[in-house]
Order: sequence, then C-alpha cells, then structure tokens
Amino acid sequence: MPCRPSGVLHQIIHETPIAVLDFETTGLTPGFDRVVEVSVVRVDPGSPPRLMLDTLINPDRRMAATEVHGITDQAVADAPRFKDVADDLLHALSGCVLAAHNVYFDLRFLRFELDRLGLFQEVPHLCTMHSRPLLGLKACGLDDACKADQIAFTPTHSSRSDSTAAALLWMRYRDAFKDRRVLTFHDLTKLGKKYKFFSSFECGPLTSTRKAKKRSTSLKPRMPLEPEYERTFGAIG
Repeated sequence: MPCRPSGVLHQIIHETPIAVLDFETTGLTPGFDRVVEVSVVRVDPGSPPRLMLDTLINPDRRMAATEVHGITDQAVADAPRFKDVADDLLHALSGCVLAAHNVYFDLRFLRFELDRLGLFQEVPHLCTMHSRPLLGLKACGLDDACKADQIAFTPTHSSRSDSTAAALLWMRYRDAFKDRRVLTFHDLTKLGKKYKFFSSFECGPLTSTRKAKKRSTSLKPRMPLEPEYERTFGAIG
C-alpha cells in the first residue's frame, strides 16, 4: 500500500513520537519463519519510554532458534496468533515514526505478517543502529551500542529488553541531533549518508482505527511486568 500523504520529512525530530519495535522470530526469512514475540516501546517528547505492547506469539509452526531467544514450543502453546494481536500492534504504532535496531529486519517481518492479513501500510521508520554513523559513531549491534553509551542492558534476546534498550539509545541520539542543530527528519537526510529508510520520511504515520479502549485479553508476556513499566493499552489515539 502506498504512503499516506503528509509525511514526516519536515517534522521536528524531538517533537515526534517514536515507537520502538522488536520482534523475536524462528529465523531470518519472513514467510518460512514467523514472529514468536513482539514488544513496542513508545517514546513521547518530554516523557520516559512506555511499554505499549509485549507478548509471545504462537507462530503456527514448530519453534526454531530457541538457542537464540530461549522461547520454546511449550512457551507459545497458548499464546495468541499474530492475527489476534495485529490490532494492538497497529494501535501501538499509530501516530509514530517506527524505529528498531536494524530496522530492516523487523520491517520485513512486519510487512510479511501484516500483508497476510491485508493490513500492511508503508510507515515512516528509522534505524537506531544506522543513526550512529549520522553522529560520527560506528554502527554496531545493540549490546555494543549500549556499552558505548553506558546503558544497562543484558543481551537476552527478549523483545521487551531489546526494544527498551533501543528506545533509550534513541533518546540519546535524538538529543545529540538536537544539540547539533539537526532538527528535522529532512536534516537527517543531509548528513552525507544514503540510507534506504530516508525515503520513508515521505510517508505519514499510521492512524489508529481502533475503537476499543481495552487491550486484548489474550496477550501473554514472556516475563512478569516490572513495576516501572506503565501499561498504556488503549490510552493513545
């Protein structure tokens, strides 16, 4: 589906809500592989990160890559299917620029899973990994980036911990861009790099069509929620 009009190209970066997405999957190939966990952490201007969505997903296939993410067939046996949480996911992403650490990986799975349901729309997105070279830093994995920026992070390949860490990184990079007078998404495109995600800034954010003000009751977080996480399902839009 083509971009919606009114893209984010000339929006002020530090005034724009960002939704940080992380998937855990059975492998690297959308279609053959499926999503087994999803989390979304939202970063609003002037506010701490908020956990918007966090659940295991039943992939409707045998589990794989357990040695990476630790998720087993038993863990997802009674978890919701992707179709059951698609509305929650779209709601969590609505009104935001999507971000991820290595966004191309997560975006390919997002496209596949939503295309199957006839729900995919192009969305403005950016990459926290490739934001680093825009600041003169080396592109690196999430663990190394957190070490470099002194952000506490344990690389467990949990969607919740990965999306939270990437959100904290984005807040550092967002502030660094502001300090350097890189104020709009258009300004990012003028920093000497030619990243594919720049073209997505011509798209407008998703607009939630969700009417319900309660989250899905079938969500199944892998871990109990820590007290500092604020559950805000249905609070936006």
